[in-house]
Amino acid sequence: MRIPKRVNAVLDWMEHHFVALAVVVALVAVALVATLAPPVVGLPVAAFILGLAGGGFLVHLRMSRRVARVRGEVDDLLRENGALRHRNTVLASGVITREAQETQAFVAIPEDDDLLPDDPQRTAGLPALQDLLGEDEDTAKNRRRGA
Repeated sequence: MRIPKRVNAVLDWMEHHFVALAVVVALVAVALVATLAPPVVGLPVAAFILGLAGGGFLVHLRMSRRVARVRGEVDDLLRENGALRHRNTVLASGVITREAQETQAFVAIPEDDDLLPDDPQRTAGLPALQDLLGEDEDTAKNRRRGA
């Protein structure tokens, strides 16, 4: 016989929350026993116990979602930490030197002496402000002083 998907989902949910459901069932049984006491005492006690059971179960459901999310984050952090430890172990073993790994992260910038005159990667110096204005340093200083 085949189990419907909804029934299977409910059974899985009950399996995940077995302890909380067991506590609720036990508290309901205690509330039923409390109703055997005189009504003046038994009914308020039973209502209090049922409220405790319902409220506790709702808090458990809300917290279980948060706990699941935090556990996922912890798993990710532990996985990342393991990867970093592995990398550090490989570096410490000397398989890859630290200098080799650091230089792989940066783009090599060749020196001007190494470049050919018509090389497209060649860098050119920028002109100074005085060159653009056509003034020498003394004229620029005098003009700034207001003379």
